[in-house]
Amino acid sequence: MYRPYLLLFLFCGLFLLPLQAQKDKTNTIEKVITKHGQAFVRDKGINSVSIGIFKAGKRYSQHFGELEKGKGNTPTDETIYEIGSVTKTMTGYLVAKAVLEQKISLSDDVRRYLDGDFPNLVYNDKPITIQQLMTHTSGLPMFLPTTMNGLFEQGGENVPTTYFDLEKSYNKDQFFKDLKEVDLTYEPGTVYSYSNAGAELIGHVLETVYQKDIDILLREGFLDEYGMANTAIKIDEIRKHNLTQGYWMNNTTPSPNQLNTLWATGGGAKMNMLDMLSYMALQLNGKNPVVVESHRVLYEGEKLLRVGYFWRVWKDKYGTSYNHHGGTSGMQNWLFIFPKYDLGISIIANQSGFKTPNKLSSTAKKLLKAIVKD
Repeated sequence: MYRPYLLLFLFCGLFLLPLQAQKDKTNTIEKVITKHGQAFVRDKGINSVSIGIFKAGKRYSQHFGELEKGKGNTPTDETIYEIGSVTKTMTGYLVAKAVLEQKISLSDDVRRYLDGDFPNLVYNDKPITIQQLMTHTSGLPMFLPTTMNGLFEQGGENVPTTYFDLEKSYNKDQFFKDLKEVDLTYEPGTVYSYSNAGAELIGHVLETVYQKDIDILLREGFLDEYGMANTAIKIDEIRKHNLTQGYWMNNTTPSPNQLNTLWATGGGAKMNMLDMLSYMALQLNGKNPVVVESHRVLYEGEKLLRVGYFWRVWKDKYGTSYNHHGGTSGMQNWLFIFPKYDLGISIIANQSGFKTPNKLSSTAKKLLKAIVKD
């Protein structure tokens, strides 16, 4: 006997199966975030953490702990964090864009963009190039002023205020004065040595080429297109109340927010988790030629070291992935991009200490394994 209602039932069942599978996957990711977020804040040294996952077009975010010790104020999607050196990946995007627009070349001698003479930025007739600034192989010091070098390694409770005071008394004119005093000790491009000073110098190059400040370049480059209204070097007055502070080591007093008296292209961006998820969507857009260029490996060193436009490039069973850590005197975060799985993972904590990077990366690995299940 012909039973049309049975065929309709079967058709509806087949239609609902993928919807149920999608719902189960969503629930799984949410449960994974909850599990590892709760475990993260059980550490007595951690106050709060925000976790964001971008997977196959879907966005997930959860927040745990408290922003201020003893106040029970859990972060939200609107909480704006200092993202530290993850800013460098945004700077890398702007440089990749400038390269594709033929505004600059990776092989350019950086002195081309400097006023005055800098004969010290050459070693064995090899000048520092844009590419070497992007890959931390320029030979420039970690910080300018040099009095900042080694400060964070000290670990004392006064590190945040000392850094704040040094930053407050420093400006771009002093940066260039100090840059003239740098003494290169090896040929540029031969040794990897992390340099915030080099990333700041890139900010000057970008502003010189475009005759616009970095915040405008960021907005025009991708922030406006991806609806990232809560991301900037200088947060506007409307959103300042969402900018949080964090804690250094075991301090009970929050660290002062960064002043960013230079170009801030080395570590001065602030953003919330909603914008971070949008940034993951951008970085996973393999059809965007600027993204493709910014992920290109520019330097290969020892111990599997590969560097793109500031991105650390990693290859393993999860395919080629991209990551960057960022830290200030009050916050730390880690961003991972896994194109093979259309997956991005961001973890942001409002605590900065020697053990925080490992806690962030190990949690990210647990999230990855639980979501991908390879």
